[in-house]
Amino acid sequence: MNLSDPSDGGSSSDESSIPAKRRRSDTFGASSTTSHGSAVQDDSDDENKAYGDRSSDVGQDNSTTGLTVKPLQRSSRLSQSSLSENCSSPNDGYIDDFRPAFDDNDEVSIRPSFCGSGENSFYNKAPEEFTNDINDAFKSEYSEKSKRIMSNMGYKPGKGLGKFEHGRVDPVQASTQKGRRGLGLTPSLVGEVPTDFKWSPDEAKAEAKEEVIWLPPPPIETLSGDILEEWLTKGPKKLSIDNETQFVDPNILQGILNAKTIFDTLDDEDLRNARFRSNPYETIGSVIFLNRAAVKMANIDAVFDYMFTNPKKENGEPMITEKDILYFADVCAGPGGFSEYVLFRKSWTAKGFGFTLKGGNDFKLLDFYAGTPETFNTFYGVKDDGNIFDPANLMSLKDYVLNQTDDKGVHFLMADGGFSVSGQENIQEILSKQLYLCQCLVALMLVRTGGHFVVKLFDVFTKFSVGLIYIMYRCFEKVCIFKPVTSRPANSERYLVCKWKKVGTESAERHLQSVNSMLWNELDREDDITELVPLSVLMDDQPFFEYIYKSNCVLGEKQIKNLLKLAEFSKNKELNETCQAEMREQCLQLWQLPDKVRTQPERKGPDETMLSILAKLPKPPADSNNAFAFKNATLNKQPIYLETPADMKLLKNAYDWHFTFLTSSKGSTDLRIFIGCGGKRVYQLDGTSWRILADLQITLPANTILYGEIVKECRGQSMRQMHTKALHVIDALMLGGKDISYLPLSARVNQCSLFCTALEKHLCTPGLPIRCKRFFNLELFSTAIANLEYRSMKRIRKAVTMDIPKRNNRDDMFYVVGSLLFIREVREPWSGQMSKSRGLKYYFRMDKDGKRYSEFDIPADATLDMISAYKNRIMWSWGDAANAIFDGQVQNGVSRTDMEVHVARNIDR
Repeated sequence: MNLSDPSDGGSSSDESSIPAKRRRSDTFGASSTTSHGSAVQDDSDDENKAYGDRSSDVGQDNSTTGLTVKPLQRSSRLSQSSLSENCSSPNDGYIDDFRPAFDDNDEVSIRPSFCGSGENSFYNKAPEEFTNDINDAFKSEYSEKSKRIMSNMGYKPGKGLGKFEHGRVDPVQASTQKGRRGLGLTPSLVGEVPTDFKWSPDEAKAEAKEEVIWLPPPPIETLSGDILEEWLTKGPKKLSIDNETQFVDPNILQGILNAKTIFDTLDDEDLRNARFRSNPYETIGSVIFLNRAAVKMANIDAVFDYMFTNPKKENGEPMITEKDILYFADVCAGPGGFSEYVLFRKSWTAKGFGFTLKGGNDFKLLDFYAGTPETFNTFYGVKDDGNIFDPANLMSLKDYVLNQTDDKGVHFLMADGGFSVSGQENIQEILSKQLYLCQCLVALMLVRTGGHFVVKLFDVFTKFSVGLIYIMYRCFEKVCIFKPVTSRPANSERYLVCKWKKVGTESAERHLQSVNSMLWNELDREDDITELVPLSVLMDDQPFFEYIYKSNCVLGEKQIKNLLKLAEFSKNKELNETCQAEMREQCLQLWQLPDKVRTQPERKGPDETMLSILAKLPKPPADSNNAFAFKNATLNKQPIYLETPADMKLLKNAYDWHFTFLTSSKGSTDLRIFIGCGGKRVYQLDGTSWRILADLQITLPANTILYGEIVKECRGQSMRQMHTKALHVIDALMLGGKDISYLPLSARVNQCSLFCTALEKHLCTPGLPIRCKRFFNLELFSTAIANLEYRSMKRIRKAVTMDIPKRNNRDDMFYVVGSLLFIREVREPWSGQMSKSRGLKYYFRMDKDGKRYSEFDIPADATLDMISAYKNRIMWSWGDAANAIFDGQVQNGVSRTDMEVHVARNIDR
């Protein structure tokens, strides 16, 4: 019986081995019946696992046994002619030849093999009692109509149907078969409970609040490669855990092993039923998430003061500001419950990297109903299989993550790997040693300095496991072993939580890489890595040793008590935990989770999405309840065009304006409003209608409205030039449900930049790239123009171009400049000014009474909202005259020199 818990055991749910489908055979009129049940699973038993995902809580018994009934010979009284007379179809005679019959003198027991002689009084009745029961039933239990039908068919009380009254007389017993298992299955029983331990219903009451006990602070210095290499010990493979008593009381270890064995003959369905009734926290379930693992991560995050979704530095300052996004990694992670929780908490402001085995245990991004899957990136290594043991996969994963995090790494990493150990539960720790190692290795590879790590472990009795914990203890500032209440109490699962990664852990990383390579290459068939740290070193560090020993004893004793409790609930089906509803309410409130059921998000069209977004704004604009009117009057409003030097008076105060370079010129259809309804359901406004951009494969989170342009990005020059398309975001009203309409333009642009960074995919990932435009202050016009340069193009001699912001292999990419777009940030009567004494920009206004106000940070009432700024935007289209304008040549319209003079005049006054 598999008692490991990979729902607990894993990011997904519990593993259940589903019996193979049986072919249904024809049973021409056989009198025996078979109940065709199904393998029923609970909420958490919906996914099969592999080590890259989660191990199972209960492995189903696949054995089936059949009961073969040998047909008895027909009575010689039945002639062929008499059969023909009774047949209602041409095949009836043939069918009757296969119908078993019983001679009057034959003594045939009709009691199922799994029923005891005293289990059902029905089988203990004398023949005359059968007849009396049937007669009484016929007299009292059936309606008059049914009695008439039976009489018309020739039925007589106490007699069988048929011409010779040879039909069945006794009632057909209801089937007691469970699922698809055969009739000869061994009874589901709980084994003998060890005498050393007893469970009492008076045990301590369940509580929602949990206590965290950290290890004492580790030595300041990290471990060197030479020391780690010297500590490494090889030896023969070990496949037994019975004598691993250095870090646990021998009685507790033996008690755990003995307590697990009492479930070996208990049916999986009975075990699940007992587990559901005995666990005070079982009804918490998965609430709004994909599986129970998401709630488990919510539990851990809340208990540790949200150190994962709201990380803080050692001095207490937030690690993530409004100008940052949260980077995280989830390894051995399918189908992704941990990540769904993080994305639920952070939405698109978190960017995740997922690594897991490909196949049936892969990520189920389409089932991330509570989170934002658009900002989650899956990766399977250079071998494209998600095998975390493969050293080549690990190195490619490191390159992949560091490339997208500016070589800093992630803020935290989660690892929840496990695999089925059905039949080998007692040596689960030994079988999982390389999985333990690789998950810790990935943390050292990917977590940035000051970041965090959480990994699932099972038993930690062996020197290998404890040595690995010791190495992580020396690589992080704080470490603890913790078993959350959402981890089922009867299993061996626990979590190693590591806080604030130290500087200088590269030696430990390289050493664990070397050890994994040895294990990957299998050393030889007899040798193994037995110790990462000598036992003497572990015992000399007395605070560490005492912590591990006490943790194992405390968790082990609790596990034994809960195993015995589970056994008691298996025996007595009347027992129930009465506090389950109370624990669910308290825990969800404590973890700040909604007490709701999981439902699929509503799919809205673009107009419906737009109206729902507008309704959520603090000050909904005019016509916000009429889709057609809002699109026609606001979203379709054309910019004001800067065509003559006289038009420059619109830019009367340079400090109030920002500008950016566009490819689109006057009348371009690539400059539009875009709306995201979730995933690839992205639409572009075309007149007063929305046009889906299925051919461009853009991916945007639901509830997104932004202003942008489709840009042709170029690489190389002349005939070697290549180009691709990208979406460049200029401004936005709402991003993935986050309202930014009220923010100043500079803050909105920063949010758009973070949004694009979160959505950015690997170069090899299909789909249209999304970038954010770079904005410049108008007072710095001359400096910004200096960023432009001529480049030789494929079809024209040269063009004025602008570099794409440098990030991830984009150093040599650029786009052609076709216009400048000006957007105002400051609302009148406020205006921007420059402090000559302090060299800082400030915001100034004077009221009607002549009272002056000034602020260095832009006040809320001085901020021009997105819709107002959009309606008053100004475009200076360069078009075919781009080269002449860039060269400062005199034009009939506005020249570069005109703009520079105008800006300088505004600055100097």
